[in-house]
Amino acid sequence: RESATSTAGIILGALPALVAILGVLTLGEKTTKLQSLGLALSVGGVAIVVLSGPGALAGEGTLRGALFLIGSMLSAALFNVLSRKASRSFTDVERTFAIMWIGAIAFGLVVLAKALFGSAGGAGSPVEPLLPRVLSAWRAVAYLGILSSIVAFFCMNCTLTRLKASQSAVFANLVTVITVVAGVTLRGEPFDLPQALGAVVIVAGVWIANRQSGTGKA
Repeated sequence: RESATSTAGIILGALPALVAILGVLTLGEKTTKLQSLGLALSVGGVAIVVLSGPGALAGEGTLRGALFLIGSMLSAALFNVLSRKASRSFTDVERTFAIMWIGAIAFGLVVLAKALFGSAGGAGSPVEPLLPRVLSAWRAVAYLGILSSIVAFFCMNCTLTRLKASQSAVFANLVTVITVVAGVTLRGEPFDLPQALGAVVIVAGVWIANRQSGTGKA
């Protein structure tokens, strides 16, 4: 386990703030005081939910895990900014099409490299059991490929066309609320007052950040 849950939640929860900064520096977007308040509330709400969870302060995790999380957040922030910039020249479908093909080629090359240079059992052995595994888990593969990838990124690109990058990114913090709700309803996990307070703060922050969203294509 490379990183504590609290570290992961707080680092990734800071994504909207980083996107807002990059939006100002690279896109010339202006963030009002009210929108800044909304961003701050959403980040604070994530911190409340994460730190109130079980084992939040257990001291787990490594420096490498934290660095990977920071890299993930930076990648997500750059995606928001670059997709927003590309929306001036390309449609939502075109950007999603390019993203999916770039991902398919990049990860396809990784799989090919493992097949050619994998150490376990010689060349070709890592790929041989791939097809049976895919067929046995086709529902999960279809969900990840269609809903979690194509549909999700298309919706993100649509949002980035119509809202400022910081306003779009703040919706990512709703993942924390959805995760808590799913844990309570599907897995019977405990739900206490601090988590409820954090969820309310997150939703309020997202609403405030997008309250004055009269932003078309910039």
